[in-house]
Amino acid sequence: MTITSLTPQTSAKIDCEIADITLAPQGRKRIDWARAHMPIMRNIIARFEKEQPFKGLTIGICLHVEAKTGVWLEALTKGGATVAITGSPGTTQDETVAAIVEDYGVHVYSQRNETFADHLRYCQKVLDHQPDIISDNGADLHELLFTLPQNQHLITSLLGATEETTTGANRLREDFKSDKFATLIINDTQAKRIIENRYGVGSSVVDGIMRATNVMLHGKKVVVIGYGYCGSGTAQRLRGMGAHVTVVEQNPLTRLEAHMEGFYTASLEDALPNADMVITITGRDNVLDKQHFELMADNVIIANAGHFQREINLPALAQLADSTDPIRQHVKGYRVNGKTLFVLSDANLVNLAAGDGNPIEIMDLGLALQSLSLERIALNAKSLTPTPQPVPYDIELDVAALACQYWINH
Repeated sequence: MTITSLTPQTSAKIDCEIADITLAPQGRKRIDWARAHMPIMRNIIARFEKEQPFKGLTIGICLHVEAKTGVWLEALTKGGATVAITGSPGTTQDETVAAIVEDYGVHVYSQRNETFADHLRYCQKVLDHQPDIISDNGADLHELLFTLPQNQHLITSLLGATEETTTGANRLREDFKSDKFATLIINDTQAKRIIENRYGVGSSVVDGIMRATNVMLHGKKVVVIGYGYCGSGTAQRLRGMGAHVTVVEQNPLTRLEAHMEGFYTASLEDALPNADMVITITGRDNVLDKQHFELMADNVIIANAGHFQREINLPALAQLADSTDPIRQHVKGYRVNGKTLFVLSDANLVNLAAGDGNPIEIMDLGLALQSLSLERIALNAKSLTPTPQPVPYDIELDVAALACQYWINH
């Protein structure tokens, strides 16, 4: 659809594909609540509005569209940017989307019930805006940039990009090669890895699982597959809730770390038969596959907290199942060989699909890293090496100093 923006900043027509623009008042309340708990971003918004670092530039974004994202988009648009954004299947807040369109004039292509095919089409719509900078999540925009002929010209015209996730960083370094522009990897910062991934993701995954299921975690035998920063944070939060946690990790050094942290460790095949709950958090495809479902016990709960839904091979599970049955809003039962396996949120990120994502204060820090990284690209792209690389250290220190100012010394 095309609508006329109601924002006082622009009278331009806004192209978008969203669920319902009339949900904007509810979304506005969500964004206002988030902003009230994001002092770092409020500081940045005030400076960006004055200095206009993105004046005349278009920023194309792929990132989960929820209330904290709305505060970030306020910073970019008040900083002079034209913005087009898409989210991820199952994680979009439709009411937040409506407010973002109405209040900030952002071109939004995102709906909570979108399919992965919709997602790829929406990513292309973002690139059709001919962005000067992209901000990516899982390298989805980068993939279309490098693989589709109609986007090839952007490779040489882009000032630069950011990438939010471990998954996207792996894809950029392993699957795509570019020496034409810099991509700043937000997840390479210690602030992102430790503060957001370990503490934020750990808290929000537990929150999402509890909202989806209403089951007690105390005493549950939980298998966490993957012990990176997100996996370790999730394992620690589960243990704090009284769960008995077993870590499955292929990297021997990381498995040793989990052992030294006091977790049980085991192979996937040995860990699954006794598990009450299994959580994937690796960023890799088909971590749980046909042979793994066959090993699982009756009434096991399966959740994904990694970037892609396809960490869990749902087509293989559906093929195995004699029947499926929606149990609760975020719980589907698969009947397999006389036992029932329960999958949460159709294997979408459980913390965002069943919950509200990372705590607001945590995302205040993470989105500040994004904001200052985009500002560096806009104002001084030539100072950056044209490869995937960490966020400049001075930016990380600036954001950490702001966090200390507001979180510790306030």
